[in-house]
Amino acid sequence: MQRMIAVDKLARPDNHILLPLERLFQARVDQGFSPTNVMPHEEDFLQGRLHGIATGELQAMEAAGRTLFDFPDAPWEFQLDMARQVWDESRHAEIFIKLLEYVGSYLGEFAETEVLWSCTQIDDPACRVAGINRGLEGLACDVFEQIIRLAQRMGDPVIERAVDYVLADEITHVRMGSKWMRKLTEGDPDRLKRAQDFQENIDNLFNFQGGRTTQEDSPQVPVDVGGHAIDFDATLTIARDARILAGFTHEEIDRLLKAASRSAAY
Repeated sequence: MQRMIAVDKLARPDNHILLPLERLFQARVDQGFSPTNVMPHEEDFLQGRLHGIATGELQAMEAAGRTLFDFPDAPWEFQLDMARQVWDESRHAEIFIKLLEYVGSYLGEFAETEVLWSCTQIDDPACRVAGINRGLEGLACDVFEQIIRLAQRMGDPVIERAVDYVLADEITHVRMGSKWMRKLTEGDPDRLKRAQDFQENIDNLFNFQGGRTTQEDSPQVPVDVGGHAIDFDATLTIARDARILAGFTHEEIDRLLKAASRSAAY
């Protein structure tokens, strides 16, 4: 089997659309929407958000499996963690596919982006776990906490409990990324710096228009979700408590907030 396969080699039904993130952003701008489907006032906000997570879980499952294959000489304990993650992500994908059905959507209704898979195109397991586990799964912690709050305000225990269940696993995955980024780069500060820079590029991609903040500081906007009028965060907030549990330091979170405030986003 080939190492570090291209995104167009992923197995998807013929009716699924898989796009580079930049093309999806531009297509939405061309239609007069925000670059990402994250604006609470959009009619399909919840469906679009859950769809993005479902496809992300599929790619996370595939990426962990590819990391096992691509780095056969990595420590056995690293391989065990990646195998566990494959199993976890497969369950997460099933959960979010069922949640899509629950909110009247389906897998393939929206375009799928290749941003997570692009992180597998680097030939260093330390960079892989920095970009995927710490960068993208750190972002997932932020997204999941926000959806849990939305479900609580909607009075929807199905979404709330399902997403909270997955969040517990994601925190573990980020902790694994933090552990292995540091273990794999012990005694090699240059390699550690490359891994941290790789993660920072991922973080900056999702700060592309700025404005991310904490839950406490996020302005509230009225949202109509399934006939429910709800006040909701106007920005994708950063889940400080979840990130601390996941192994981020307060300094790392403060840097992320500072970088997010440089452009005006989400």
